[in-house]
Amino acid sequence: MDPTEIVIGRGGQCDHVLIQVRSRMHPGSTDFWDGNWLTSPIHVGVGGFTARIDAGLRADELRDFRMALERVYAGVRGSATLSSVENWIEVNVECHARGSLSISGTVADHPGMRNTLNFVIEGLDQTDLPPLVDALIAVEERFPILGRD
Repeated sequence: MDPTEIVIGRGGQCDHVLIQVRSRMHPGSTDFWDGNWLTSPIHVGVGGFTARIDAGLRADELRDFRMALERVYAGVRGSATLSSVENWIEVNVECHARGSLSISGTVADHPGMRNTLNFVIEGLDQTDLPPLVDALIAVEERFPILGRD
């Protein structure tokens, strides 16, 4: 099955973060804590740097990010953060009064290790949010949150 892709940025040759949500890490689990881990490698291309991280993100982390992005888009202000519990990735999207976005973040190659890449993605505005929200909705439809927290 093809991965569901989440692109933060515009992809291609532009600076971006690509999260490929492939599968559930524990396919037999139906509880909230084990069932919502998703195999989700992260690819980063910013400036002269590239990174590929075999990460695991949670369905609820992605949902919370989507909900925050929807609020930012609706109000054309505020910020939304994707922060993984195991510190694979942290991305902050901030929307300014005229609709421009500031995106900054950090990825780590292994939880708890010291190798990190800090990045900034520039040149985006609020019109870049709907495709990102749509991609996050596609992940939720394919991998709905299991159990209750």
